[in-house]
Amino acid sequence: MQDPSTLIAPRLLDPQPGEQILDACAAPGGKTAYMAQLMGNKGRIVACDREKRRLDLLGQNLKRLGASCSAVVQQDWLSANMAKELTEAGQFDRILVDVPCTNTGVMRRRVDVRWRLQPGTLVSMRDQQLEIMRQVCGLLKPGGVLVYSTCSLEPEENEQAVQQLLLEFPNWKLLEQKFSRPFVDRIDGAFAARLTRPVAA
Repeated sequence: MQDPSTLIAPRLLDPQPGEQILDACAAPGGKTAYMAQLMGNKGRIVACDREKRRLDLLGQNLKRLGASCSAVVQQDWLSANMAKELTEAGQFDRILVDVPCTNTGVMRRRVDVRWRLQPGTLVSMRDQQLEIMRQVCGLLKPGGVLVYSTCSLEPEENEQAVQQLLLEFPNWKLLEQKFSRPFVDRIDGAFAARLTRPVAA
């Protein structure tokens, strides 16, 4: 079972059969499995996460849900090291980066969130999110599509993070942004931004 908000980012990415897709922060695997469904299990999805416990859960869920076009790879994007499977894969047609976030969009189900947040949490979280994006961006093909997403309601993690990324990668283009807000849409809160890396002239 998934909240409807979790479908926003995969639909915005719009993965196509036969393409090579990177799901950079994939566990527990709901979005990965949905992308495999959208692709008719034709193509390849490389699903990454950093912790073995999360990777085990990811692998179990993808197997249970029949996402046979997916491969699970351990990758810590905050490390300087790149997994061999990623360096050998080359560049990807599309990339989903569902970054770690404060989870303020799912606070109705994650009541611990309000007790975890500290005054500096948003700044430190955005720094982490941007570092992940810096590592991932080079893996996208020219002309490819990248979707940045969170389950946060905070502009620091959403629109402001995207604008900072565009300052650092000025040739990239923002194509579209989508939101869901619990107090408006009656579903969990989420944010997704669709960006593209233009083909060099």
